[in-house]
Formats: sequence, C-alpha cells, structure tokens
Amino acid sequence: MNALLQELQTILDCKVEWIKSDQLKPKKNQTIICESNRLKVLVHRSLSQVEISLIEKLLDNSSISYIQSELDILCDPNGYKNDDRALKYPLKLWRILYRDSREEVSEILKSSFHKDQIINMNNNESVVFVTKDEITPYELLGVLESEALTSVKIIISNSVAQSSSLHKAYLDTLELSELGKRIKEKAQVIKYEDMLFPMFVSQLRKANGLDLSTNSVGDSELEQTAMIFLENNLNITETANKLFIHRNTLIYRLNKLENITGYDIRKFNDAINYYLSYLADQIK
Repeated sequence: MNALLQELQTILDCKVEWIKSDQLKPKKNQTIICESNRLKVLVHRSLSQVEISLIEKLLDNSSISYIQSELDILCDPNGYKNDDRALKYPLKLWRILYRDSREEVSEILKSSFHKDQIINMNNNESVVFVTKDEITPYELLGVLESEALTSVKIIISNSVAQSSSLHKAYLDTLELSELGKRIKEKAQVIKYEDMLFPMFVSQLRKANGLDLSTNSVGDSELEQTAMIFLENNLNITETANKLFIHRNTLIYRLNKLENITGYDIRKFNDAINYYLSYLADQIK
C-alpha cells in the first residue's frame, strides 16, 4: 500500500491517500477517484480527466483488494479469514485519534512501533497492533502532541488472543470512545480495563431495552468530587490534595452527597452502588 501511494505522489507531485467511501467530499483543490465498495483515492489537487484515466489504470483490482482487506480485518467480522499477515498474539489494539498532521503522526508511529503493524483507517485515525509496550500510551501521547502538534486520544482494547477476535476488539474501542466522551471527557488515554463498569452498564442498557434506576445528584461539583474520591481509592487526604481543598471541605461535600443520594461513599459497598448509579445516569 505505502509503495503504491508513494508512486502516485511522485507522479502527481502532491499528497495522495486512501479514505473510506463515505468519509468526505472533495474540496475545490482535491480529486477523488477509483471508487470501490469501501474505499476511494483522495488526491490533494485538481486533476484533468486524462490524469484520472491514467491513475485508474495504475490502480488495478489487486491493489484495491489489498487495501480493502487491510481495513476489513478490523471492520468486517469475517475479515480475518482473508488476511494472511503474521500477527503475534496476544496483542492489544491502540486506536489513535488525531485532528491533523497525518504524515507526521504516521512517521512517529512507525518509529515508535518498530515491529508492530499499523493500519491507517482514515485521515484522523490509526490503529496499532501492539504486542509489547515499547512505549507507554502517555509517552506516545506526549511525543505526538509535541512533535506532530496535534491533539490526540488513545483508546486501548482488551487483550486479543486470536485473529477472529480483532473485529470485536475494534468495536470495543469505538464504544470506549463514546463512553469516554460521557464519563471521562477530558481523558486522553482510555483503557479497556479501566472502563469495565461503564462497559457493563452500557451493555445492560442495551439488553432487551433494560432501564436502570438512577439517583442523579444534580450538582457537578459534588459529582466531580465523588469521582476523584473514587479514583483515589477512597483516600480523603489524596483526594483533598488533588482537588486543592481542605480535608474538612471534602468531608463536608461527602456528607452533602450522602444527604442527597443516601450513599456514604467512604464505605466500599456504598461507593460501588453510587458509582453504578452515576454510570446509569450518564450512559443513556
């Protein structure tokens, strides 16, 4: 794929990339050619009909099939059956979302993951098949933001043991992205293992139209205090330091939360019940 794109970029003297067929419409200085069932070729300049015809001849069916199968391994539940790449298991999918600077992001990913395979899904998303963490997600986040000068989010799947599970793992990262917008809006790294409760509640919501009772606080400051308290393992001192407030102020807020919800989240069982109730209110 990369060799084909490089050849097209050399011929046309401009940027060329693959996009999903429904991803975008060409701008004034762009041309989209060679449409397939799933993909198009986006050329970042206007082309004449003669140039389009010449490029179409270079893009034979085998090239399209290869690119399409590369995306299908994640997007199609049976895509793995047509893919012969040698992947090492277990692995995790790192779904990396960014706003721009695709070329810079791509180069950083290549240098950061020497042995792991990378699929560029579209202009703003790449997926890395990570078998061994040569770099932490937080380190990668820092490198991408400082060197590619783009905002980034990294969503990490559960461990994948076989190729037939790749599609499910990718779908999980899509759900994690949506849950993260509601529960961890400012989080730039979202890991599957940190979102087990939200995933569980989301699945309950979807199962047979199940409706879960909620106990909304209706106070963003109290909700933020509660979540940071839970994230700091019910530790009053650490939570107060994190919030830059006096411990007595924190205790006052926790007492107020108990008066509203009936849950004293300083107690483990109440903390679990409050958290599930909070998730049920957020995930609708």
